[in-house]
Amino acid sequence: MTPGWFDLPVSRWSDQGVTATLQARARATRRELLLAAARRFAAQGYHCTSLSQVAADGGRTKGALFFHFENKSALGWAVVEELHASWNDITRRITARGLDPLAALLVVYDAQIARLMFDPIVTGGLRVMREDPGMQADRHQWVEGWRAETEALLAGARADGLVGGSSDPAAVSSTLLSTVVGHHYLAEVQPDGPTLWERMSDSWVALLPTLAAPDWLERWTASGWSRRPAPDVATFERARLEGAVAG
Repeated sequence: MTPGWFDLPVSRWSDQGVTATLQARARATRRELLLAAARRFAAQGYHCTSLSQVAADGGRTKGALFFHFENKSALGWAVVEELHASWNDITRRITARGLDPLAALLVVYDAQIARLMFDPIVTGGLRVMREDPGMQADRHQWVEGWRAETEALLAGARADGLVGGSSDPAAVSSTLLSTVVGHHYLAEVQPDGPTLWERMSDSWVALLPTLAAPDWLERWTASGWSRRPAPDVATFERARLEGAVAG
């Protein structure tokens, strides 16, 4: 395993739904409004958020907001679309690292967990999907996409001899996703306890020896993964505010 293989890929803007003719200033305004909306959705819920609040939080007029989003539903959909599209960018960047499937799985989970903790687009978008009945299909897409990606990576790891041949990728993928969901709940109801990142890191230390081949485990242990830095809110805030765009 090469040094830095586990470096955390941080969300970038995809500018999903933005026309090519939109000027840089207008593009920046749209992003600021999306961030303001996502933060409000996460903090007080989709239905309790007003467009006036979003415009004020984004430092814009309601006219500027309506230039980009015709109503609150369009604004909610835009946050959710950005959630999906920015994840597609992350998966492409992880794939480009050329990692073995089991190492790639760890990076995928680190990236997803960090987003759950600190990316305002994700925390806001998930609450929109949870509260708006019209977005239940997108919520299912997000969960099933994560599970299917996990299963595919585990199947690849089994084919490469990195995990035991008797392991069932479908069953393990469902178990891993359920583990994240449980840890997410516990981290929220026990804010003074371990973070979601810490809980899942401990779970990998417990689970991988039951799955992975001994030589892979030896390389993983020696790689420094256990000492990788935890994500923080400043990193995600900076990435969103600086406006890096997926290329």
